[in-house]
Amino acid sequence: MISKIRLICPGVKSPLQNEMNESALSDYDYLEIDIADKLHPIINGKILISVYVDSTGINIEMMRMLKKISGFGQNFFEGSSAVLFVTGDSELYTKSVARKIILYLNQAGVSFIGRPLVEATGSMKNLTHIAISKNLTIQETTLELSKELINRLMQDSPPKKEIPELLVLYSSNWETSNTLMLWSRVKSLLHGVNIKEIHIENGSVRDCIGCPYKTCKHYGQQERCYYGGIMVTEVYPAVLSCDALLLLCPNYNDSISANLSAVINRLTALFRKTQFYDKYLFSIIVSGHSGSDLLAEQLISALSINKTFRLPSGFTMMETANDPGDVLKLDDIDLRINQFAENIKRTLIK
Repeated sequence: MISKIRLICPGVKSPLQNEMNESALSDYDYLEIDIADKLHPIINGKILISVYVDSTGINIEMMRMLKKISGFGQNFFEGSSAVLFVTGDSELYTKSVARKIILYLNQAGVSFIGRPLVEATGSMKNLTHIAISKNLTIQETTLELSKELINRLMQDSPPKKEIPELLVLYSSNWETSNTLMLWSRVKSLLHGVNIKEIHIENGSVRDCIGCPYKTCKHYGQQERCYYGGIMVTEVYPAVLSCDALLLLCPNYNDSISANLSAVINRLTALFRKTQFYDKYLFSIIVSGHSGSDLLAEQLISALSINKTFRLPSGFTMMETANDPGDVLKLDDIDLRINQFAENIKRTLIK
């Protein structure tokens, strides 16, 4: 036995879920928490959230837990790190449930290692290609991935640097963007962090063409992409050298901008050669009306679950402001700016 893990396993459990839990935790001492009444603050802990969702995409006891966590505040899981197993009855909802849970827990103090999810849909077809590459059955693959994920969690040592490099990507207009105004205030507090900003102008990045795997891998091995351009000359080298990536994301129609979406898609070629487990992800999201959580979840699935970026606790600052300059007039905004800047420094600086 190495260390005690908190297994948060709410509500109904599927046979596959039980197998995943047992296989992954066979070498560890753990404490199971299956109802909200048993869930209490966990400080500096290691956590496995194992959730089964039915055909409606709901786990009622998990919802009760999230309500309890949300009502407590930002320190419920202070200093803790976690991973997830999500299984389901159908082909739908497993990913959306996973990223929602990640966002809730992240706002309550949980950090997540890169690619923190083992997901099994109802048919388990989402694991077919991984099983083929491992020369295993899908069932065997699921159990192996589960065990590997827990081992990564337990062995993880968050990286820090004396003078970390922060890469900031944005595509907005400095004169009118509340998001950039907010970032300017945060930036002024990031003493001891080297910051590189890249403006993704309209039309400067073409979206991914969907090259065949071998073609994409061929270009990726050379740290290039079929389209070339600013992605190859500026973004790829900056991503490789940075310790953390910060995306500035105004809410455009309940999603990130087309320019930043294209950048994320085009990172696939680089990802074929270099994964990003040692790089952190931050974001600043400003919505005119509502929906900042939708963008945060989009970034979680695209860059943490898929592209392996680490999520530090409180990875995103989310605000609501419509007219230019309104974001700096919000109640207690200076406090939140200072807290977000301090979180970045605490995460990155040795």
